[in-house]
Amino acid sequence: MKAERTGAWVLLAGAFITIFGLTWDLQWHGDVGPDTFFTAPHLVMYLGTATAGFTSLSVVLYRTFRRPDPDVRTVKVLGTFRAPIPFLVTGLAAAGELLYGLTDLWWHTVYGFDATPTSPPHVAMSLCFLVQAVGAVMAFASLRESRSGRIGLAVYVGISIYGQVFLLFSTPELPWISAFPFVVALLCVLGLILVAAVTRAPALVVVAGLSFAAIHAITWVVNPPLTRAYAAAIDLPVRDYVDGSPVYASYSPIAMLPVALLMAGALALGKRFGSTKGAVMVTAAVGAAALAFGHLVQFEAFDGATIAAATVFGVGVGLAAWRMSAPLRNLAEV
Repeated sequence: MKAERTGAWVLLAGAFITIFGLTWDLQWHGDVGPDTFFTAPHLVMYLGTATAGFTSLSVVLYRTFRRPDPDVRTVKVLGTFRAPIPFLVTGLAAAGELLYGLTDLWWHTVYGFDATPTSPPHVAMSLCFLVQAVGAVMAFASLRESRSGRIGLAVYVGISIYGQVFLLFSTPELPWISAFPFVVALLCVLGLILVAAVTRAPALVVVAGLSFAAIHAITWVVNPPLTRAYAAAIDLPVRDYVDGSPVYASYSPIAMLPVALLMAGALALGKRFGSTKGAVMVTAAVGAAALAFGHLVQFEAFDGATIAAATVFGVGVGLAAWRMSAPLRNLAEV
């Protein structure tokens, strides 16, 4: 399974590149203005997607033309190719994202500048990136018997959650609650409990929180000066009111790492006293409430209904993540 292990880590690198390009692009929108298709942030974002696509294709071709590995599950594609399922999912999603990138080029050609994260091409590409993430999680889950596979799963989930926040900008308004903090809290809980349920390792839940915090910090520190430097290099001014604040990082939750530590502690106690699932479900509710509260504080708002809803739905999302872990754990069993 050496090819699949290498491929999974390259998928992680591609996801990091994509997310960095995405966050840089949003910083560009905020500090400089609307863009065209061929800006550096766009090209970095598509480089990450292409990395995922070509990596998936390479693993499929390798598995097709080399002697089959009995430890690797494959499906036949077009009657010829033997594709490991995670790389088939990721490759098709990356291909879809690149095709929607061409749609984005057409959108720019027809409508000119584009300054909204919720344009149809952007939403479509975000959905493809979500499917990519599913495939990459499957790739690491199939390697969970190895230490590198388990660590890779935790790291990937952390950075992927950070990137998926962009898709949640398109969440429609919900009655009685603030939709964006609500869905962001549930997404974070889903990812952390998935890591807990697949690996059953408290330390790896902390790793997921740390990877989220790391990419959050990187984009917080790097994106504003990088945007100003790039604007100066191509002779474009920044807006008068720009104060150097990060755009994407400001919308992402700051309570992710503390909640990850809380869940790791609950998982450790649950394993010790024989009630792992129950302990994690309790922290799903508490963690969702903490994430929603922290996010509302970031926006200088307080909404008790949103926190209450996050608490209740956090339990449901936690149970869903726990059940989702069963097929992921089975990927490692041939």
